[in-house]
Amino acid sequence: MNILLLTSDFLPNIGGMATHALELARAHVQNGHLLHLVHPVYGAGEDNIEEMEGFTVHNLFVDRDTPRIKHLFYIRRVREYVRRLHAEHTFDVLHWHDLTPNCWTTRALRKDIPLVWTNHTSNYLEMYETSSGKRKIRMFLGHADAIISPSRELYEKSTATGIAPARNVYIPNGVDAAKFHPDNSFGVIDKDYGLDPGRPVIICPRRLEPKNGVEYFIRAIPHVRVQVPDVQFLIVGGGFPDERERFEALLQEFGQSHDVFFTGNVPNTAMPKFYALSTIATLPSLMEATSISGLEAMASGLPLVGTRVGGIPEIIEDGVSGILVEPRSPDQLAEQFVRLLKSEALRAQLGAGARKRVEEEFAWPEISRRTVDVYEKAIAAHQ
Repeated sequence: MNILLLTSDFLPNIGGMATHALELARAHVQNGHLLHLVHPVYGAGEDNIEEMEGFTVHNLFVDRDTPRIKHLFYIRRVREYVRRLHAEHTFDVLHWHDLTPNCWTTRALRKDIPLVWTNHTSNYLEMYETSSGKRKIRMFLGHADAIISPSRELYEKSTATGIAPARNVYIPNGVDAAKFHPDNSFGVIDKDYGLDPGRPVIICPRRLEPKNGVEYFIRAIPHVRVQVPDVQFLIVGGGFPDERERFEALLQEFGQSHDVFFTGNVPNTAMPKFYALSTIATLPSLMEATSISGLEAMASGLPLVGTRVGGIPEIIEDGVSGILVEPRSPDQLAEQFVRLLKSEALRAQLGAGARKRVEEEFAWPEISRRTVDVYEKAIAAHQ
């Protein structure tokens, strides 16, 4: 199949959507498909085309200062570029990965090519909460031949907005189980951040955004150190600078600033080593699809403590491949961290269960196969 991916979030960014698009592209190529990826970027720069691991990436730069003009220029520019590319390569399907403005870009292409959208965005859940938001969702997505929801919560809410079940498919995110595995070496990460590899580390691989619940991880730290004083805490991810300032102020207020490390943005290629030096991983999220960072931690053989929100219960079987707690509950997080820190046997049991679950259900070649099944249905619906 000849596939065109469209995403405004891609390398060198390191967010979940960028990782998803990269890994899905790799898996499609591995499974024998042809693939181009169009990556529009807001900002100054020269358009360029690069070959990457068997597929072609088209980086387009859109440089406009006024937001409204910027979006209109973006839509027109990307639409015309995709049309020229389609005329040259005759794609079987266009698969886009962000809600706006590419919902408008793809609407203008609906007569040219079958369209599939994957729902990555927390904005979708926020819009779902109001009747006017539901109307916007139907307007934004009415032209899609198929919609992929990476959590059952998103699948159910898409159906509840009036999107026909025949167009709505649940496919979880995936993980590269060869790249993320329990046998990665420490490398030099501990030298970069001052971590002591001889002491336990709890890693929170989350961007600093309110929806990711990092505040509750921070609030759990004093409770953990009462019982396990030598534990270190590692927060891997960029995000909003004011969030980091707020968290650092909280740590100072608690008297807990020591041995808490904020890495800022980290390339995904470095993440295996961060997991390798960690003892426990956590997802304290307030909303989530099928968390890619959670799957990476599980593939690395770490016990994962996550909240009962969105797609997290779909990757963690409580007591088998991890532990579930209620959201906004630093006390519950701390209780489970301490329980795991005090039991090497429990950590090993849950880490092995996590790895097994990833291997059986979340490997990217299988996600690619299921996604191509959706493409075939979209092509049939478009005809």
